[in-house]
Amino acid sequence: MMHAATLRARRSALLQRVGRPILLFGHGQRARNLPMNALPFRQDSSFLYVCGYEGPDAAYLLDESGSTLFLPELPSDDALWHGPATPREAISDRLGIEQIQPFSALAEAVQGRDVVTIAVADSAKNRALSELTGKALRFGCQLGDLELVDALIAMRRVKEPEEIDQMRKAATLTDRAFRAVIASTHEHTSERELLALLRAVLGAEGATTGYDPILTVHGEILHNHCYDHTLRAGQLLLLDAGAEVASGYGVDVTRTWPVSGRFDPRQRAVYDAVLSSQQAAIERCRIGVRYREVHDTACRALIRFLQDEKLLRCSADEAIETGAHGIFYPHGTGHHLGLDVHDLENFGDRSSYAPGASRPSQFGTRNLRLDLPLEAGWVVTVEPGLYLVPAILEDPTLRQTLGDRVDWDRAASWIGFGGVRIEDDIHVTPDGPDNLTAAIPKDPDQLLPLVGAGPTVAQRLR
Repeated sequence: MMHAATLRARRSALLQRVGRPILLFGHGQRARNLPMNALPFRQDSSFLYVCGYEGPDAAYLLDESGSTLFLPELPSDDALWHGPATPREAISDRLGIEQIQPFSALAEAVQGRDVVTIAVADSAKNRALSELTGKALRFGCQLGDLELVDALIAMRRVKEPEEIDQMRKAATLTDRAFRAVIASTHEHTSERELLALLRAVLGAEGATTGYDPILTVHGEILHNHCYDHTLRAGQLLLLDAGAEVASGYGVDVTRTWPVSGRFDPRQRAVYDAVLSSQQAAIERCRIGVRYREVHDTACRALIRFLQDEKLLRCSADEAIETGAHGIFYPHGTGHHLGLDVHDLENFGDRSSYAPGASRPSQFGTRNLRLDLPLEAGWVVTVEPGLYLVPAILEDPTLRQTLGDRVDWDRAASWIGFGGVRIEDDIHVTPDGPDNLTAAIPKDPDQLLPLVGAGPTVAQRLR
């Protein structure tokens, strides 16, 4: 949890930027099946950033007179089921909030006032907020008052020292979890077992995962959430995961390693190319450098490898101009990171592209999630990869568009390779790129000796 002084400073700065009363809704509980069985709760990130309250069904009003948190009134028997409630005075002191009132007082508090607000991911809360304010709100579409949206984007992109501390804490826990999974990587172990170990290590430290992990021997499926496979020698295992600590801040990390603890020559060549690409791109994460340049730096390094392997038949400039390398690298190099894994993407490309700019339509580059000059205090991911995706290689439109720039027959002989991705989280500072997740092994000399060096998951659970 952020310190009360940090929260107060944020509110003051936000109110000064917007100049009007601000009304925010938090998320509500969502039933898993019966109302008494709820899905895991996660507070709206902007609500958490400004107000700091982690519980459901809350509203928050900020104006020149101070701040007021509106909380639901608990049933008379609530203490029987959930224990004694936290005293409101303790909540007020912890969050630096002047008043706490029952939620039933909210309508009167905002009646006739010109408040600004934003949509949240909870559609029921958006409907209630729309009825209260008369504003059309729809998550990801009708964002709310744009002056508030832009103020939150500007403030949340720049991470305060306390936020960086929280992300370092998440990185430390992620390192611990990754090392446990790497050490328990043995042939005949299942992906599901390793996922359980990852979550157990984080859970024992009071953390969770900030997104559904990708843990797969089919790394060519970029967002693979199927954990049904059993590991075999000769395969590569890709793990994309990150801890989220109690404050809501998290990290986003990917590592790839061979199940046997030994790369074959082709795997090692691809791994070295991706690692070289990532290192070059990280070096470009400096103040004032446009993120598209970071992306293109990663691409050029990968293109050199693809040319050496005779998978690409064109120059680097032509590959970037036409998107030919996107056949093997079909996603962007990174995105903002903070309270969300794709931080601020609930506001669409508004947080990641200049006003009036839009994503390129070209295959591959259209998945570039960020294209702005980097600023001090931003945290971005850098995550190049190389993949052999049958559906892409067999796409007739891409084949016609790119022609003989790609050696399609040679590429087809690579099908079954899978994919390699390496990802770290970079804090942009006046002194250059600060890799928050550098401790998590990726150098082969450090990584490979760890593979299978520990007990199996089954042995750990005995």
